[in-house]
Amino acid sequence: MAIERYRAWLAATTILPVGVMFGSTASAQDASSMSESVANAAAAATQDDRAGVNDIIVTAQKREQSINRVGLTIQAMGADELQNRGIRGAEDLVRAVPGFTFTPSPYSTPVYTLRGVGLYDSGLASSPSVSVYVDEVPLAFPVMTKGATLDVERVEVLKGPQGTLFGQSSTGGAVNYIAAKPTDTPAAGAYASVNQFGEVDIEAFASGPLSETLRARIAVRTTNGGAWQKSTSRGDKLGDASFLQGRLLLDWQPADRVKLSLNLNAYQDRGDPLAPSLVRIAPMDPALIAPGFATSQPARGPRDADWAKGFPNRDNSFYQATLRGDIDVTDGIKLTSISSYQHVDVDERLPQGGTPLPYQNILHRGFISSFNQEVRLAGDTGALNWLVGASYEHVKADDNLIYDQTIVSNRQPIPGLPPYLDVGNTLTQRSNTFAAFGNAEYRAGDNLTLRAGMRYTHFRNRGTGCSYETLPSNELGQLFEVLQFLVKGSFIPIAPGQCASLNENFDPAAADLRLREENLSWRVGADYRTDSGTLLYASVSRGYKSGILPIIAASRTSQYDPAGQERLDAFEVGVKAPLFARKVQLNAAAFYYDYTDKQIRGTVLDPVFGKLEREINIPKSRVMGVEAHIIAQPVRGLSASLGATYLDSSVRNSFSAYNSDGILIDARGSQLPFTPKVQIVGNIEYAVDVGPRIQAFIGGDGTYHSADNASLRNDAVPADEFGIKAYTVFDLRAGVQSADDKWRATIFVNNVFNVVRWNTVFRLIDAYHRFQDRPRTIGLSVRYRY
Repeated sequence: MAIERYRAWLAATTILPVGVMFGSTASAQDASSMSESVANAAAAATQDDRAGVNDIIVTAQKREQSINRVGLTIQAMGADELQNRGIRGAEDLVRAVPGFTFTPSPYSTPVYTLRGVGLYDSGLASSPSVSVYVDEVPLAFPVMTKGATLDVERVEVLKGPQGTLFGQSSTGGAVNYIAAKPTDTPAAGAYASVNQFGEVDIEAFASGPLSETLRARIAVRTTNGGAWQKSTSRGDKLGDASFLQGRLLLDWQPADRVKLSLNLNAYQDRGDPLAPSLVRIAPMDPALIAPGFATSQPARGPRDADWAKGFPNRDNSFYQATLRGDIDVTDGIKLTSISSYQHVDVDERLPQGGTPLPYQNILHRGFISSFNQEVRLAGDTGALNWLVGASYEHVKADDNLIYDQTIVSNRQPIPGLPPYLDVGNTLTQRSNTFAAFGNAEYRAGDNLTLRAGMRYTHFRNRGTGCSYETLPSNELGQLFEVLQFLVKGSFIPIAPGQCASLNENFDPAAADLRLREENLSWRVGADYRTDSGTLLYASVSRGYKSGILPIIAASRTSQYDPAGQERLDAFEVGVKAPLFARKVQLNAAAFYYDYTDKQIRGTVLDPVFGKLEREINIPKSRVMGVEAHIIAQPVRGLSASLGATYLDSSVRNSFSAYNSDGILIDARGSQLPFTPKVQIVGNIEYAVDVGPRIQAFIGGDGTYHSADNASLRNDAVPADEFGIKAYTVFDLRAGVQSADDKWRATIFVNNVFNVVRWNTVFRLIDAYHRFQDRPRTIGLSVRYRY
């Protein structure tokens, strides 16, 4: 019996492949720093003598469960696996999670997509389709997520509509990071890596008790250097990191039934913004293009880009404070309160043109302050597990974008007037979200579990937006004064800094923007677990994502109409099957998503500013697909996995829209942007003893991403300019590690064959551009814990 318990504990604390659609591993950080959830994992493994290669304890349903007993599409990865495979940020999850894409936008707001469900938007405070959490606390907006990966225990990726269990309603899914917790005994560790571009990444933690009732954990990370982009016009480089973050966790248990947890974390980012790579010049008016613009060099290699000398600059900061309280009201019933305040400041100068000239470079300034309060009561009473709760979120946000129009060819819409040189866009908004939610699971027998959940959400948002002149010379103000005079024979003077957009009376004014929405999202499902351990599950769910206020250049206030909320109805069936004495785990799922009013980055035409991008709603669209994955540990020391997602997406109704070239098309049948048909990820690693306490290992990852499209298209206008080329990328790693996993040294090569790959294409007024991923990167990493 003792031997069996030891084996069960070992299964819960050594590296195990996990994930429903990809292979991953999760391990405790070490015996002395084993967290509460890992301790519970050991207990769960002891109780289930059928534990296999795919067992990990997850909290996707806000309680600890084996991943193989949860009837949801979940993928999980532990801290060691994240570090071993070089997955240091959310953008790196594309190498491990099929169906997940990451896209940098021209406005420095990251875009996360799951199974084709995501939001590409320039707004600082536009709510996402894929929510990111740290310890169940939502990072309300994508710009806040850069520091989420500090000192984590694991990450869980949930696919499909969320909201009946998590504090933020979303249509695409959720990425939940679980921070490593304070420990009962002293523990510490560090991770460091360096690559050939000079980037140094160092992370360290220390943890332990401060008294009999108080435990603490502090973690810091700094990343510096690593400029990898090369100017196509001169000898400059771009891409140096300058990132510093820290976190303090305090766990206080003043009584047996009471626990309080405080999380204080912050980061500062002064690194270089990513510069776009020029695809080709396509001026709207060649006569007004500045000398030298037409001769700018397009990108050829993976490092090629260009930017105005001395322009890129960033000084962004974020801080958060979260207080969580858990009270065991009675045996089996727990009351939980989570209060969180978050604030992010953005001050950055973003290169946009892919040329050495100041072409549409952006000065981006703004802030978001967000307060979130959640209270819930959860219970496990025999066959019934239930949860009810309520949440409130208040958001204040100011967003300002100033575009340099000095050499844009459409900057002189009225001949005889001086061309405008700058245009500023501003959006101020205040929102309140109230929600009540509940979820229940009923064990109808030894093998059957029934699930149901519901969430009511009430969302109110009010804001103001307009375009304005930023320069004392006031060329844009003069232009709008002339427009007023041409329409009504008089004009109201417009000074620099004042709103220039014209209302229904052709008077300069700010648009008064209002959104008032409510919805009811829900989920029902059933799980059936066979005697052999195979789990069959099915679910039907409905999810919503709130509407968006636009930040755009607009000559008329009527152009600020918000994009309304989107709705997604999801149908899914899946299986999680252990095979060959649990040395192999097979997982598969099929799903159908029915979209109503999908929010998408569309194009509108303005008589003054020309082609503009803003969020629009597609009345009807759909995504359907299948996912499959196989995970194997056939022999000691060898783990392998291969996972794939196939997606088929389209606009279902006749829908007139401008594509990104400003051409009016019927988008019926168009593939949805950023929805590749096929994604494949694979991972393999083999470790062998080379001494009494030392192992050598070799491993690698492979990623395939099929051709994609960054704009709506149809057969008449294929929009090949916005095509995202298919790519296959391989990463390799090798090194040595201690048998007890206290230290590990790795040599890695990412993008071994130096593939040119990009994940978005966009057009400004006179050229096409894309953001390219990193080239071949060679480096060394070291990890140590005690």
